[in-house]
This record gives sequence, C-alpha cells and structure tokens, in this order.
Amino acid sequence: MIERILTWSGALAVSFTLFALPATAQDPAAVEGQADAAAVEEAPSSEPTQEEKDRLDGVAGPPAGRERPDFKAVFIERRARQFTHKVNSRINRYLAAAMEQSEEQSPEVGLALIRRLNPKRLNPMERAKVFQIEGLLHYGSGNLEKTIESFNKSIAEEILPLDQEVKLRFNVAQLLAGLYKWDDAIAAIYEWFHWTQEEDALAYYLLGIANYQLGNFDLAIVNTIEALEVAKEPKESWLQLLAALWVQRNNYVKAAPVFEDLITLFPKKNYWVQLGLIYGALEKYDASLSIQQIAYEQGLLTEDKELQRLARSFLYADLPYPAAKVLQKGIDEGAIEADPDALQLLANSWIASREFERSLPPLLRAAEISEDGNLFVRLGQVHLQREEWGDAAKHFEKAIDKGGLEKPGSAHLLLGIAYYNDAQSFRAKSTFVKAARFDSAREQAEQWIDHLEKEANSTS
Repeated sequence: MIERILTWSGALAVSFTLFALPATAQDPAAVEGQADAAAVEEAPSSEPTQEEKDRLDGVAGPPAGRERPDFKAVFIERRARQFTHKVNSRINRYLAAAMEQSEEQSPEVGLALIRRLNPKRLNPMERAKVFQIEGLLHYGSGNLEKTIESFNKSIAEEILPLDQEVKLRFNVAQLLAGLYKWDDAIAAIYEWFHWTQEEDALAYYLLGIANYQLGNFDLAIVNTIEALEVAKEPKESWLQLLAALWVQRNNYVKAAPVFEDLITLFPKKNYWVQLGLIYGALEKYDASLSIQQIAYEQGLLTEDKELQRLARSFLYADLPYPAAKVLQKGIDEGAIEADPDALQLLANSWIASREFERSLPPLLRAAEISEDGNLFVRLGQVHLQREEWGDAAKHFEKAIDKGGLEKPGSAHLLLGIAYYNDAQSFRAKSTFVKAARFDSAREQAEQWIDHLEKEANSTS
C-alpha cells in the first residue's frame, strides 16, 4: 500500500524590507536599511495589548465559535469505513506504478496511468488514494493548482486516516501560500486548525506571512510571536518577519531585541547594520557605535554609506581620530567615493584630531573638484591657523575667483587678514574695502581699515 504523503517544508522565499515595507506586496525584496539613524523617528509602542490579542485570537489560531470534532468518534467512524472500503490489489498496482514514475521524475507518465482509472467505478478509499497520488504527481510536474485540486478531492472523500488527511490539509495551505493566494491560505490554515490537535509553529508563521502580505500587520505580529513561542528553535525567516513588522509599526523598542537575536543566531551583515540604525533611532548612540565597530572589525561594513555612517558616529562621540582612520582607509581602498563631501569629512576629522598636516591633501583635493569656492575658504582657514599667511592668501584668492561662496564678505575679510599678516598692508586695505561692501563683514572690515590707517599715521 502506498502511504507516501507530500512533505513540502513550506519555507517560502519571502524576505523583508526593513525600513520601507510596502502595504501589500507579493514578494518584497530584501534590502538593507536605507535610512540613516538620524532620519528614523522613534514612535510609541504599537504592540497589541492583551485585550487586542484576545480579540484577535479567533483569527490568529484555531477558529473561534466553531466546535472541534469529536476526534475519537471520527477515528472510529473512519476505521469502520476503511474496513468496508478497501483498496483493490489491481488499483494498488496502478498506484505503485504511478508513484514509481514520480520517483523516476516522469510524473506525466504516472498521470497517464492514473487517468486509466475511472473514479466513478472506484470505492471512496480507492478514490481518496487515487486523488492523493494524482496530487503528488501534479506537484512533481510543477502544477500547484492541480495539486491543490486533487488533494481537496482526496480530503472530500472523508475516509483517509485522520493523520494523513491533516497533512494533506496543511499541504494545501502551504501550496496556496506558495501561489500567493493569501486569503485562501488563511482559510485553509483555519480549517487545518479545526481538524488537528497539534500546535505547529509553521502554521502560525504562514498566517503571519499571509497577514503581512495583506497588510494586516497587527495580526501578523500576533501570528509570528505565536510561531516563535511554539517553535523549539527560532528560524531566521521568522525572526526576520517579526523584525520587519515591528519596524513597519515604528516600534524600535520591540525591534531591537529581535535584531539582537538575529545577530546572535544568524550573524549576517544586514542585521548588524539594521541594529546599529535601530539603536540610533532610539538615541542609544554609544550602543549604535559599538555595534558598528564590531561589524567593521569583522569586515562587514564595506559600502560607502556604511563607512561614512561609522565615521560620523565616531565624530558624534568626539572620537575624530578613528573617524579619520576609517575614512582614509575607505578612500584609499576605493570603498568610499572621493567626492567633495567625503574628502571634506576626512579633512575635518583630521583637523578635529589636530592632525593639520594630514588634513591638507584631502581638503585641497576636495576644493579643486568642488563646484564652488567654499572649500578653498576652509583650506585657507587651516593655513591661517598654522600662521602660513602666504598659503592662506593663495587659497582665499582661489575661493573668491571660483565664486559661489556662502559668505563672500567673510572670504574677503580673511584674505585681508592674511595679506596684513604677510606684511602686504596696501593689498590688505583694498581687500578690507571690498569686504566692507558686504553687510555681514562691514563692521569688522571697517575696524581693520581704521587699524591700518592708525598704524600708517603712527609710522609717518
């Protein structure tokens, strides 16, 4: 007697966008968190209350308001029918031959054998077995719709041993989920709950997936928590789903421990990056920096935005030297694009570390490729701090020539100061006169002009 039952794992290939979940999507793509911690706003907890869980229980587990069958009575009744309706040896041979074709990866040949049997001439047990094997053959040929149809016909005979029927019902629910028929999958899982005395974590997870896809996020949270509570060991995709749901509900307090579990059990790059973002969103900046550091030391942070985020976290923690080291290494190895913003960030990190000499090359490079002269102003300021008056003046001149300055008056004023300290009083005065044309620099420029005039009078 053939007793083979489909044992599909039901591990749907579904992954989750953690910071931009669609309301409904059949196959959300797995992407990394694309929001910086500063852009993620903390929201109040949206975890379902106990009252809400109780209210949802009717659709989060076994159907409410429907009395379970008397399993003992069903077992006795099924045994009686099975005794009355036995499978003929000839039918058994057909079924065995059909299954052999399935195992030899020739399901179409097996289906051709099955079609020789006229269901009207078979007894209920024979029909149930035929439809069961037919479903397996359809599954082997990749026709999930026909598989479901055949399994349902087998179930409808109400004669299979109850454990086999329950497995078929669960297979049907899994197959419907595989076809993205979420409403039908939910209904099939409820029906399975009705006929089983087991608790299967996968059933709750499938409910969570289905409700997630339908946009029923609170229900999906309840389902997924139930799956994790029933499971002996949490599965990665289940934790991933719960994490995605908490993030979708803007509940980062609840999302954080889920990501902590993920990096402990499944230490992948995405989870380290996401946990760092979550901690940042919760304003746990030290924890965010620690997570980023650990990920960096493991070689997990390799992308431009990840490395710059780590550097900014170091700077926020008043640790400019490691920020500069991360940026310098990233730029040297090509992981960070050497654009004006990155080069300026590197230069500022060196400056904050009081490594002025090391700040000059990236700042000069940034100034040269920038579309305006503002970075030449910054470069001139560094030379002013180092009392390198000629170099300071040269860069302030370049800034003014390039234009597009945020504070042109300030640039003229600083250029005048550089000229003055470089003993070029005449050029300094004419530059201060230009600076005085700008409201923002007028007062200081006039003070310098007065100073120069008094200085000239005292020496005449």
